Amino acid sequence: GFILYRWNYDSPSAARSLIEALQATARENDPPLELLVCVDQEGGRVAAFRDSTLPNLSAPFYWGLHRDPEYARAAAYLLGRELRAIGCTMNLAPVLDLYGQPDSTIIGDRSMGADASLVASYAGSYVRGALAAGVIPVAKHFPGHGASMVDSHHRLPVVRKTERELLEYELVPYVQAFEAGCEAVMTAHVLYPLIDPEYPATLSPTILRGLLRGRLGFNGVIITDSLEMGALANNFSRADTLRQAFLAGVDLILLTYRYDFFEMAGLVRSMVEDGTIPIETINEGVRRVLRLKLRHGLAGQER
Repeated sequence: GFILYRWNYDSPSAARSLIEALQATARENDPPLELLVCVDQEGGRVAAFRDSTLPNLSAPFYWGLHRDPEYARAAAYLLGRELRAIGCTMNLAPVLDLYGQPDSTIIGDRSMGADASLVASYAGSYVRGALAAGVIPVAKHFPGHGASMVDSHHRLPVVRKTERELLEYELVPYVQAFEAGCEAVMTAHVLYPLIDPEYPATLSPTILRGLLRGRLGFNGVIITDSLEMGALANNFSRADTLRQAFLAGVDLILLTYRYDFFEMAGLVRSMVEDGTIPIETINEGVRRVLRLKLRHGLAGQER
């Protein structure tokens, strides 16, 4: 799949043409699997599309002030319909991090609020709205970035919470999102030393295989936040990051612009060939991605 940023196109129509060309090329493969084409269209300051012809919604924090789950559903549906018309198949939203004020920190007004039960109701409604619009929603940033004031784009945040504390607060919205049909989750580059003192969530088998898949029963696709962000890039080598991400249970690796895609793919191939990454680990992720594509009409009829 691909992620699109504002520097990839000049207008929504240009983005549509680009996506159509990418999908046409993908359909030439055997089998003709279409692509996951995703963007960050959260609303507010995080919006891949800011064209005047598209709805310019406020930041999600202000949605939460209405205390109305239907508002979140309508916002997700509106954003999703516009994205689907352009050709995008996945939106890297909703943000389910819990945060109590609309400031300019890394989460800030990207959060729908600090009340876990209320945000959970918004999460379920958002997922239903996005799915009704034909776009795959991605809940982020698991298991929660809201408790940290450190920007993981630059440094590794550390949050000293136990698994029990996460289950009672940060993870409440995720449970509701999963029950509503959310099939994709983005990981947080955050270290939870009371759960895993060695690896941040993106690279942690304890958090991804143990907590997310085991305790919460999530069987969908796990996507990393961008591997180029400083939280990982400044603390782990590229090879170590890739190896540990797959061993931890990640299905899709997100790259933006700093790392060379073909070099990274070559590193993974080499580690599979020498047994560092078991081929079955790769196949597990492939099956999850294929099932997601089948269910959303990107690979023919579901079997």
